[in-house]
Amino acid sequence: MSLEAVFAENPLALEDFPAFFLEATGHEPYPWQEALLREVARQGWPRAVAVPTGAGKTMALLVAVFAMALDPKAPRRVVYVVNRRLVVDQAHEVALGLLEKLEGALARPSREATPLVRAARRLAALGGGKPLEVVRLRGGVPKPKPTLLDPARPAAILATIDMAGSRLLFRGYGVSRGLLPVEGALFGVDALYLLDEAHLEVPFLATLEAVAELPGPWGRPGVRAVALTATPESLGFGEAFRLGEDDAHHPRLGRVLAASRRVKLLESPPKRRVKDLVEQALRLGQELKGPVAVVVNRVGRALEVYQALREGGQDALLLTGRMRPHERDLRFARTRALQERLDRGEVAYVVATQALEVGADLDFAGMVTELSDLSALQQRLGRVNRRGQRGQAEVVVLGEEKAEAKEARPYTPEALKATWAWLDSLGASEGVDLSPKAWAEATTRRPPDPVAFGRPRSSMPLWEALLPALAHTDPLVPLDPDPFIHGLERSAPEVEVVWRADLPDTREGVEAYLEAAPPGPREAVRLPLYAVRAWLRGAAADLADLEGQEEEPLGPGKRKERTLSRKNGKAFRYDGERVAEVSFQDPYLRPGDTLLVPAALGGLSEGHWDPASQEPVPDVAEWGEERPRFLRLHPAVLAQALEDPEGAGEVFRELKKRLEGAENRREAREEVRGFLEERLRDFRGEWRPLVQAFLEEAFEVWPWGEEAGYEGYVLRLRPENPLYGPGRPEALEAHSLRVAEAVKGFAERLGLDPAASAPLHRAALWHDLAKQDPRMQYWLRLSAGERVDSALMPLAKSGTRLTRKELERLRELAGYPPGQRHEHVAARPLLGSHPLEAHLVATHHGRGRPLPAPSPDPPGFPVPLQAPWASWPEPSPRESAHGLERLESGYLENFLRLLEEMGPWGLAYGEALLRLADFLASGGEA
Repeated sequence: MSLEAVFAENPLALEDFPAFFLEATGHEPYPWQEALLREVARQGWPRAVAVPTGAGKTMALLVAVFAMALDPKAPRRVVYVVNRRLVVDQAHEVALGLLEKLEGALARPSREATPLVRAARRLAALGGGKPLEVVRLRGGVPKPKPTLLDPARPAAILATIDMAGSRLLFRGYGVSRGLLPVEGALFGVDALYLLDEAHLEVPFLATLEAVAELPGPWGRPGVRAVALTATPESLGFGEAFRLGEDDAHHPRLGRVLAASRRVKLLESPPKRRVKDLVEQALRLGQELKGPVAVVVNRVGRALEVYQALREGGQDALLLTGRMRPHERDLRFARTRALQERLDRGEVAYVVATQALEVGADLDFAGMVTELSDLSALQQRLGRVNRRGQRGQAEVVVLGEEKAEAKEARPYTPEALKATWAWLDSLGASEGVDLSPKAWAEATTRRPPDPVAFGRPRSSMPLWEALLPALAHTDPLVPLDPDPFIHGLERSAPEVEVVWRADLPDTREGVEAYLEAAPPGPREAVRLPLYAVRAWLRGAAADLADLEGQEEEPLGPGKRKERTLSRKNGKAFRYDGERVAEVSFQDPYLRPGDTLLVPAALGGLSEGHWDPASQEPVPDVAEWGEERPRFLRLHPAVLAQALEDPEGAGEVFRELKKRLEGAENRREAREEVRGFLEERLRDFRGEWRPLVQAFLEEAFEVWPWGEEAGYEGYVLRLRPENPLYGPGRPEALEAHSLRVAEAVKGFAERLGLDPAASAPLHRAALWHDLAKQDPRMQYWLRLSAGERVDSALMPLAKSGTRLTRKELERLRELAGYPPGQRHEHVAARPLLGSHPLEAHLVATHHGRGRPLPAPSPDPPGFPVPLQAPWASWPEPSPRESAHGLERLESGYLENFLRLLEEMGPWGLAYGEALLRLADFLASGGEA
């Protein structure tokens, strides 16, 4: 059924929103949420939505999704961005809950056409059968495929500003070089940004608004930025969408706005701060008979307070943004579940950093907090009596009237002094009520010194002259995105740290190992680069929980001898493509790198960053996805997986002996399967389902028939790169037609003009034609590893699961030149007659933006390009020595002309449509 037919059969109007909201959430919308939708439908999204914490701000996501269902021209991606390390877990839960409701609505009988059902059907028509994609970006571990595979599908993306901002600017942290333009297009076209607590991230808001001034390409919207903030005045916005009188009188929302909380200001010198925090927390716990939050400004102090409470026998949890996602999900998988534990009294105290300020829908009876600037303090107060159901709630603010610069970090001494003075002027030394309503009245009656809200960062202008440089991704112009995200002041870039127990000790070994067992997002901790360097050297650097923070001073580490770490193994950095060893004495790291370190090196305590800890870190690489990616049978991993860790060595020797008799991959697989069946009961309970998954599915054993420098075996269920194909050989004609059909589907669901999308369709048919090079065809047949039916010839995909080293050996055997790019061979003859198609074909692997690498072939080797299905417009064959690297070829001139006509995001969007179609046709969603 066509898009128009689905929309006609499932009419939807503004008046359907309350019923849609009720079905999706279980309660009716607040008046302001209905009013916001009406404004969006009438005149578009406002620049700012001024809603206090606790008033349902994250439900702006539902407004955005309903707007997509109403109007196919609305932005297809809503990017909810937060300026804290924990990525809006509440918003993620809201999005997942909405997705569950939408998918359930699609399964209902046709006669039950409620507003939710009609909205779900319209969204699914836009999304190719799926109503909504939900993605949470909380780490930069390199991935082999893009954030989204369907650019037409409605999507909710939850991200930190580093993850979203770096992608928008074509410099995505943790994104492989070839995928930078795809990510740039996904985040720079058809994207509505909801920037939570925008007054804290003025530079990024300025960047978003600069991009938003550019016209939307291909008939789709570009970027729209909406600041979610209780203080739009601090942004210089004269007008903003605000709550109305109906909200103040709403029975539920009115109670939240009037929820009482007594705030008391106490002097506490730094030397006794930890003791005071613990004492006040215990007092509040006894008096209020409810859960208490302890919020501090630095990760190190949070660890101290948490340990003191645990040593005192208290039921406490530690919550920081510098926590490994694996442990965080185990303890805080769903905010609602944690709130239920708090309500039942299972957890008496939650010790937290700035991670608690934004995106945590938690309600405490009391709080002890260190003095912060007024913006942060307002957020912290929003977690106390949040639901307005407590008759008594109290907040104790500990600090000094005259804070020193060192102690004030990450805030300024001036901000803390001004905050102290304002609270004191309200009578907080004796205790004062600061409900959300009272706070608003107090700031109006007695406006605080503007410096109390913190020092605003100076924005970096996104000049028009910089835009072409952003688009140069291969070779990459080294343009640092940080100033456009965090401002002109010096900030600390970050890296990801991954702990592995079975890390090989050579660069070549690690490169091969990462193909078989690549890093996953749940096993990495994102940390400031300076803190990681200090840790590797044996020193320690304290840090706050804010993105873009300034570099902190170093202190002495507890580990005295670096040789201890050398005995524990080597460290390596990985940028998604290349691996390099990292020196402990002089560690060279770059922003966005993934650092792989031996688990024996320590550095985590209960999943939290603790540079003083020397306890081995649990290796959690197997965990994190619904369907496992790999299973490592290595002595160090088996020591964690088996009920008897001491017997891991003997168990592994048994496996190794069995595999020594295997003559081929099939026999090796059967030997491992038999071993796992016999030893299943020896694995710990949580590991048995993982092992069982490998017993039930086809897997491959790595390494096999090669020296990989790895002392174990990795079982792999599927290739990590969908561009290898769907696991079986595929004909060039079938693949090309499938890509063209996917492009056509994108264009229809996006409502693109048929004439404008015609070059995309032609590029889809032509993109792989140069794979007809006889040497490449021989290489594809060799790597298929099976007899290829002649009906499939010529091939587009081998469906291989071989490693790069194995593929490289077969390439040499086939005689295909190293570094040859088939896409550049096909693009060369198109430059004169089909300039856009030439560019799309040449860049469909992310290469040659703006200069291709020279062909290694000497002139004269012919490559056939014509094919019956492709309507190729040029004579064939063409030479494999394409010569596009030469200025006289016209390739660079063509790129710059298209860039000027379409803009960096418009040009990248065309590339993304073709490349995502290629991913889907290659089994990318399988």
